[in-house]
Amino acid sequence: MDEKIIEIKNLRKEFKTSLNPVSLIEFFFPKHRTTIAVDSLNLDIFKGETLGLLGPNGAGKTTLIKLITGILYPTSGETKIKGKQIEEQKKIIGLMLGYDMIYYRMTGYDNLKYFARIYKIKDFDSRIKELSELLEFKDYLFEYVENYSLGTKSKLALARAMIHAPEILILDEPTLGLDINVSEKIRGHIQNLGKTIILTTHYEKEAIELCDRIALINNGKIIRLEKKEKFNELLKEFSELGETK
Repeated sequence: MDEKIIEIKNLRKEFKTSLNPVSLIEFFFPKHRTTIAVDSLNLDIFKGETLGLLGPNGAGKTTLIKLITGILYPTSGETKIKGKQIEEQKKIIGLMLGYDMIYYRMTGYDNLKYFARIYKIKDFDSRIKELSELLEFKDYLFEYVENYSLGTKSKLALARAMIHAPEILILDEPTLGLDINVSEKIRGHIQNLGKTIILTTHYEKEAIELCDRIALINNGKIIRLEKKEKFNELLKEFSELGETK
């Protein structure tokens, strides 16, 4: 039997925003609008698989991974990682949120050194060298990140997520905005990692190349979950949402 590594049960996330007051009463007693970003979602993720979260912009993909990693707290429901609460398992997760988790006014080396020390990695110099060679950016390691191309920033962000050799990698739109050649290289690196991976994307090609299963998400719900054999049917349904890339 496949080993469950992440179990998501009845997960729900609501956001409340204040409406602009149109009267003095509403100024003192403001009204709110509730937006449901993730809607009573259930999902099991198995050890060693790459699961794609595919859906249009605003479907709830990024909110879901923030809930899985503990960045956001759910309104209700729960996520367990290897049978334990998220707070106990953060060290086995590596997270890539675009370029949001790297520092532009530091070199690539200093970025990785900083995060290596957070994770108490003893031989961080060897680990940084290993990742920079694996992801092909060692020639830029001692340059400031603000001078990096988008592709090199993506590679550094992926290295940052991998610095502590996590069991689980969660990657949010890892090739967004990159040219075709760089995207292909990053997908190649991801494909060869051999880890449990959750990947959010709205690129059909990326989902097909990398994923063992795809969950099609819209309006905070999984509307379809399929293995490779039925990807064509799922992608047709995705295309009907009007977001084919």
